[in-house]
Amino acid sequence: MANGNIQTPLLIANNAKLVDPGIKEVLADQYSMLDKKLMQIFKSQEMRTISEDFAGYSGLGSIPQVDEAGEFGEDAIMHTYDTTMTADKYGALMSISYEMLEDDLSGAVGKSKEASRALTRKAEELGADVFNNAFDTSYTSYGDGLPLFSTAHTRADGGSNQSNASASGVVLSEANLETGILAMRNQLDDRGNLISITPNKLIVPPALEKEALIITNSQKRSNTADNDANVYNMAEYTGGRLDVVVWDYLGAAAGGSDTAWFLLDDSNHKISWSWRRKPSVERLDKSVGAKNELYYWKFDFRAAYGWLDYRGAWGSKGDTSSYTS
Repeated sequence: MANGNIQTPLLIANNAKLVDPGIKEVLADQYSMLDKKLMQIFKSQEMRTISEDFAGYSGLGSIPQVDEAGEFGEDAIMHTYDTTMTADKYGALMSISYEMLEDDLSGAVGKSKEASRALTRKAEELGADVFNNAFDTSYTSYGDGLPLFSTAHTRADGGSNQSNASASGVVLSEANLETGILAMRNQLDDRGNLISITPNKLIVPPALEKEALIITNSQKRSNTADNDANVYNMAEYTGGRLDVVVWDYLGAAAGGSDTAWFLLDDSNHKISWSWRRKPSVERLDKSVGAKNELYYWKFDFRAAYGWLDYRGAWGSKGDTSSYTS
């Protein structure tokens, strides 16, 4: 996303209205922030060091029958793929003149509200990048070296490759939602065992919000003259009562797609966000910038993000184009 950085200190000469006591509301970057979606989607944890390794393991294979007085066969937990998460730092400094701070009658500068919002925006953008690049072969995280959504995920036991992506980019519709749900329910672990994954979240960009809500919340089936009940609005249906999560940062305006849609199972997915240092805004020591009577605020965070396994997630580019990766 285009985002120009302005490096000139905040001075009264070019920001007079900020110190005008008649201005009750400062309009500098006062866009209302939508509910943060990052932590509704990602599994959040804290890191102890800059880089952490996650070893993958799969359970036992199918338990065989043992004849009376027969010998038990041996099995063991199998090592699968390892994933490394490394924290990156994001931040900037904001400089303000002494006079600007002294005369800031509106309080807009001293509270560093804009810096806090900038941190929120950046974290949301980074998290959304995981989905916006989820079909890109150069954007990887898990130890199999493939995109988050792939038609050719390899199994550590050498079994048949698995897909968690639509190979034909199916659009979001009632019938295609069932296709995605069934594909998730058929996902296997690295020993070929059925995992019984059931999605509970449907994640869409703003352009698909209306369609997603019609499909999941209508009393009757959507886009049909039939009078059948809508199973997606039934708690009894496996895959029903999906939580629709609309994320602005997934849309084309934010560098994403207006057609892609995703399913997640919160109990099983491993799309991860790890804080090394949570967002903070602090005023630096007065000695910094003292020569020019400038005060500095530092706003930053450190985090790693990605996925530790592809299972528990399914996605479609939604553009009806062929996809194999």
